[in-house]
Amino acid sequence: MDRRLPPVAAGLLWAVTACSGRTQATAPAELQPPPLCEASECNSQGMQALGLQRPDEALRLLDRACSLGHAIGCSNLAGVYRGGVGGAPKDPPRAVGLYDRSCRLGFAEACATVGTMLSEGTAVPADPPRALGMFEQACAKQDAFACFTAGLFYETGRGMPARDPARATRSFEQACGLGHATGCFNAGILLYDEAAGGAGENARAVELFARACDGAQPAGCLRQGLAALRGVGTAADANKAASLFARACEGGDGDACGLAEQLKKSRGRKIEVALTSRAPALTMAGLTVHELSCRMAQTDPLALAEALEGVAAHKAALDACAPAGAAVAVAWTYRGGRAALVRVDGADPRLAGCVRKAALRARSSLSASCAATLLIGEAAGARKALAERSSASSPARPLAQAR
Repeated sequence: MDRRLPPVAAGLLWAVTACSGRTQATAPAELQPPPLCEASECNSQGMQALGLQRPDEALRLLDRACSLGHAIGCSNLAGVYRGGVGGAPKDPPRAVGLYDRSCRLGFAEACATVGTMLSEGTAVPADPPRALGMFEQACAKQDAFACFTAGLFYETGRGMPARDPARATRSFEQACGLGHATGCFNAGILLYDEAAGGAGENARAVELFARACDGAQPAGCLRQGLAALRGVGTAADANKAASLFARACEGGDGDACGLAEQLKKSRGRKIEVALTSRAPALTMAGLTVHELSCRMAQTDPLALAEALEGVAAHKAALDACAPAGAAVAVAWTYRGGRAALVRVDGADPRLAGCVRKAALRARSSLSASCAATLLIGEAAGARKALAERSSASSPARPLAQAR
């Protein structure tokens, strides 16, 4: 995901802070004179003090910067409470309040950071509707990551009553215009419809795939190549398709490598296409999964969500397998309208058997092979189990974006 990290500071909270609104007993005033600097100067001096391992001084300076309306000063102060670096105690709820103040003062990345914290639900309770609102605010302030993430919310219906693909497309296109290559790709995916799409929409989708490809998103090159191979939204051109598949392959897309090889051997004959679609995290019908991956012939925008939807329909049965919470790695296929070949990895036999039985009840019109880590049972326990799984695996693999 194209994302710059917001400025983050670390240290200890001074006992009296104007931004926090919390007052406690302090040392005598003559021992801690209030800073006299202007807002931007206080912020700069505060960050320098953090680097010199003087957290009390740093936080008094950052607090003054925030009190004087310095947006980045508030964000830096929030970073202290969020990260607890340098021996400072963590206080995520206070961090959320400070990031929110920074957001209201105009710092887009602070809005997006609040959205991320409320979306993840690890440091503070998850609140998808509020998270979406924060991403929308950041997007309105021209933050590409926030526009992209808001698009993911609209596409899956998270934090809102139902999915809104049209709104998702607009949000992804806005991210694309701000330089987010995966935003270009996702907008193209939502517009592209080989069977029923209008010529104008397919042509627009191909342009977006091209922008994603030029932005070093291999999946964009792959989809642009498929459009050229089939003559959808652009002129049919097998040579151009081969070149684009090779480019995507060089970028690390395994599906593109396979298609390039098939095309080379086909001698003009039609080739069968099966693509791997991925999402780092996805929630459907209340079931959250991580590292969802499905290989399937379907290329419509919501196929990945549909692949999860069949399993999510049996969330209650899955939750009953581990009421205290668990993160379970599951692989399954859809054949003939139902789930088959369900495999559960790394779980005790009782849990594995229960999850397998529930997953076998899934139904879908897709033909697909999928794998994901399912978060089941009590949410906090499931997130803790996921964190333990993640820390035990090494090295961590980079996550691909939703296709």
